[in-house]
Amino acid sequence: MGKSRAMRVGLLVAATLSMVTVARAADVPVKVYINGTLQSYSPPAVMRDGTVYVPLRAGAESLGLTVKWEEATKTAQLCTDIGCSFIRQTEGITVNGRLLLPLRRMAEVTGAMIRWDAQQRAVLITR
Repeated sequence: MGKSRAMRVGLLVAATLSMVTVARAADVPVKVYINGTLQSYSPPAVMRDGTVYVPLRAGAESLGLTVKWEEATKTAQLCTDIGCSFIRQTEGITVNGRLLLPLRRMAEVTGAMIRWDAQQRAVLITR
């Protein structure tokens, strides 16, 4: 094999590996059901590295939580009638300029049952 062909093969392999890495890091859309009702978020819920994220305010409110944003500490205070939980901005991701936080962390504040349905690629939350 000539040097030119070997270089082309090497570049092709490198480009292919690069695309695989990009694909692995991409967000995967997921569905979220709360008490059997499909939720609609903007931006939509996504899974990244095994964690499902939803927009802060819409996700929290769909779970019946009140939200207070602490700008000084970059922390969301999520409250129910029995208590509050705090989630730092650094625990979330940004999609199209919007902060998305881990859905499980939000749902656990409510004491909800959380289940992953791999076949539907959906999170099922029962409160």
